[in-house]
Amino acid sequence: IRRAHYDLTGLPPEPGDVAAFLADKSPQAFDKVVDRLLRSPHYGERWARHWLDLVRYAETNSYERDGPKPFVWRYRDYVIRSLNEDKPYDQFVLEQLAGDLLPDPTQDQRLATAFNRLHRQTNEGGSVLEEFRVAYVSDRTETFGTAFLGMTLNCAKCHSHKFDPISQENYYELSAFFNSIDE
Repeated sequence: IRRAHYDLTGLPPEPGDVAAFLADKSPQAFDKVVDRLLRSPHYGERWARHWLDLVRYAETNSYERDGPKPFVWRYRDYVIRSLNEDKPYDQFVLEQLAGDLLPDPTQDQRLATAFNRLHRQTNEGGSVLEEFRVAYVSDRTETFGTAFLGMTLNCAKCHSHKFDPISQENYYELSAFFNSIDE
């Protein structure tokens, strides 16, 4: 029961949960524990951490003037809700990449597109706007590759490799999708 709790929610079991499990002599005792943990809101909180790390979630801009990203916590809560609701992965991906373009998008579907705004941002005086806009496009492209394709695309930004599945041309074709996002 301890391992199930830590694996599924990241939290230790309450003493009462352990006692109830030990007292339940049915062959389904462990299945009941797992089902209860999968229904727990802590399940989504635990597993959302992995996704949020992958998509570079942060509540600040990450440069010298590390200003806050107001309300970005709503994206975090969207991810937790999606996991707790067992949202199908294809829907989860679609909402993050183009939720605002769906017919009659819900608030959550619009909110999911914050995926495209999680990159580091600067507002430092003297920043060259076009330089940073291009950096943001690259960051989105590379994060897309890591999160949704399960591969790094960074090398293809500069050159093609003979045996890599993504060429430099493919990289820039993909980055064109992220090149139209208004900062």
